[in-house]
Amino acid sequence: FNTVKVLTEELKLSSSADESNPFKWALGTYLFHQINDVKQATIFGADAAMFGAPDTDFSLINTTKAKSNGIAFYGQGTYSLSPKLDFTAGLRYDHEKKKQSVLGEYQKDPDPNPAFQTRPDTSATANFNAFSPKVSIAFHSTENNTFYATYSKGFRAGGLTSLSSDPSVPALYAYKPEHSNNIEVGNKAQLLDNRLTLNVSAFYSTVTDVQVPTLVLPDAVTITKNSGKLTSKGVEAEVNSTLAKGLELNYSFGYTDAEYNTLKLSQNGGEVNLKGKRQIFTPAVTSLLAAQYSAALSADNSCKLTFRGEWKYLGKQYFDLANTLEQSAYSVFNASAGVSIKNYSILLWGRNLGDKKYVSYGYDFGAVHLGSPFTFGATLAARF
Repeated sequence: FNTVKVLTEELKLSSSADESNPFKWALGTYLFHQINDVKQATIFGADAAMFGAPDTDFSLINTTKAKSNGIAFYGQGTYSLSPKLDFTAGLRYDHEKKKQSVLGEYQKDPDPNPAFQTRPDTSATANFNAFSPKVSIAFHSTENNTFYATYSKGFRAGGLTSLSSDPSVPALYAYKPEHSNNIEVGNKAQLLDNRLTLNVSAFYSTVTDVQVPTLVLPDAVTITKNSGKLTSKGVEAEVNSTLAKGLELNYSFGYTDAEYNTLKLSQNGGEVNLKGKRQIFTPAVTSLLAAQYSAALSADNSCKLTFRGEWKYLGKQYFDLANTLEQSAYSVFNASAGVSIKNYSILLWGRNLGDKKYVSYGYDFGAVHLGSPFTFGATLAARF
């Protein structure tokens, strides 16, 4: 129990790399088989009455056996209407089948044998299917400059809820898949004799039947429900440049405005409307600036010295759906220095050099996980 076993396989066929052929295509299939069996006990001690339990010193044992099988077929083709204009169309079909069985047992501590079943061994299955199309057009205004526009439809399969000690949460309840409509437009350019690359894009996405996870205590079981509609829009930019021999400068920036158009949740026997709240775990701004310098210490370039520095910035983000638990914007600085000799290298590195205290993850009931403090170390590598 409490292990995840996954087998995956992908087969792909594609056209030749002949540049004179105006039509290029790719076909493939992907499949997986997953087993995820979980068994856990929630122990109620002398203070079990705090949770409304009529007894003390007992355990509730929840056993879940889950299997998932999925297969997908996909195909995509690009046709060059002219030397400057490409049109791409693709289609993907997904099919997933999920089977889950649950068993609830009551155990009077310290007796290791369960006394009786709180939920008989019950199972359910659910099937999910979706077609996901994609179309795009690219205009090559010059050899080093491309404008593009893309539309695609996304899919995330649904599932079955786990067993918890909360009688108001039905086990094996099937929640629906998520579907998204995504539009992206952008420009990719290479300037200054390819020493400068600039990529800029804007995106707009809508997600229906948003899958919202909720942590149920004291079991620490995650229950997923379809609870609303989400709109996400923003811009992204990436700059890569070679300022001088051995000196590289990279900068990436992203701005995301993601909020729920509808979000209605059950809470304390009533319904709470969280329309207009921001999506969780989604910083408004993300930014990364990195500079790296490499110098050859030998004529054949087999021995090199490398220095790298990074500045990472994350804007404000929320960890609960009501947007009451938040992390303000913060910055983290990282650095490294290393030397490589043929197939061997040593790298000295330091992360969070300013020892910034920040929350990397939060739970909707108030607990948080702090980010790693100042950390340093060394990495040795050998390649054969």
